[in-house]
Amino acid sequence: MYRCLPLTLKTNGSMMKMNDTHWKRYSWKYFTHNLAVICLCFIGIDAIAQRVNSADKQGIVGAWTWTTQQSDGVLFTSVMDIEVTESNLLTGSIRNPKGDGIPFETVTMMNDRIAVILEYQIMGQTFKASYTGKLSGDKIDGGVVIQFQDRTLRRVWKVRRMQEFPLSGEWDWKLSTPDGNELKGILTIHHNANGVSGRLVSDQFNMPLQDVSFLMGKLSFMTKREEDGGTFYSTGKWHGNLLSGEVSSPSIGDELKLPWEARKRP
Repeated sequence: MYRCLPLTLKTNGSMMKMNDTHWKRYSWKYFTHNLAVICLCFIGIDAIAQRVNSADKQGIVGAWTWTTQQSDGVLFTSVMDIEVTESNLLTGSIRNPKGDGIPFETVTMMNDRIAVILEYQIMGQTFKASYTGKLSGDKIDGGVVIQFQDRTLRRVWKVRRMQEFPLSGEWDWKLSTPDGNELKGILTIHHNANGVSGRLVSDQFNMPLQDVSFLMGKLSFMTKREEDGGTFYSTGKWHGNLLSGEVSSPSIGDELKLPWEARKRP
């Protein structure tokens, strides 16, 4: 019995040592195998996510525009610029009436859904706007929630991709005269590699557009009547299929500004 004890202890110790070694080898093999599987799963998921997100992001990149009617009845066209950073993140801004960009606080996109949040101030009041919509080709349909003070406004948000130059074509133009009448004509605008050109034609005149400028949704041009050399300066804002603005001329007085508008022909 005495002699067997060391043998038994030795044998049990060897068995314990073997079992311990075998367990360690098995555990390490199991761990490394599962680690490899987990890594492959995450790599695969990440690759798929990047492919999907990259496609979605490229579809949303660019300039977008929509027109809203304010409480005073005045139309205002907003322009939203979206781009992708070097880190593959979305960023952008919405231009205010002066053409300055209000940067997004956050912008997220999942599949065809986009959400934009921004904060801005008007006359000392802080406004927070949340835009959400569904991307479908060259349009986004959704809604906007605007919060300021203790008020919450909800509006429909219908956005269209902005063309490189949206004014090309024919417009039905009319000018309101001081005597209450309307002067009507056709405003034609062309855009090519040489710049912007066009004409304003009515029964009373046929005038080429000069010094045409279109920046941040604002249009300006000059026209001259050949008959008497009268010079007219037109400024206006672009609201999708509507242009509206004012005409001034030294011949009618520097203080007098006549309202005009033009609707784009189909």
